[in-house]
Amino acid sequence: MSGPTADDLTRSTRLWALNPVTMGALQQALPNGLLAYDPAGRAWFEDPILYCEGNLLLGVLSHEAFAVLRMSVLESVRLSAAGFLSHDSLPRVG
Repeated sequence: MSGPTADDLTRSTRLWALNPVTMGALQQALPNGLLAYDPAGRAWFEDPILYCEGNLLLGVLSHEAFAVLRMSVLESVRLSAAGFLSHDSLPRVG
């Protein structure tokens, strides 16, 4: 990583294609799902990030119990109506 401020930090990283083989590897390494922080066996990775056509789709900070999910306005409205909390609806401290 490099950059004068945290906002400018960038790094290159290898990307995997999400396909049946890599999905199987993820399911085996993270048996409790992408949001869980308990890699199985010799798994060493955490905080998966999923992209779709170069755009962030899902970013996870598993040990902080936090994720960012990119969605449309309609999807956001539907999730709110179903009772899912969003960052904007959580109470602020301080």
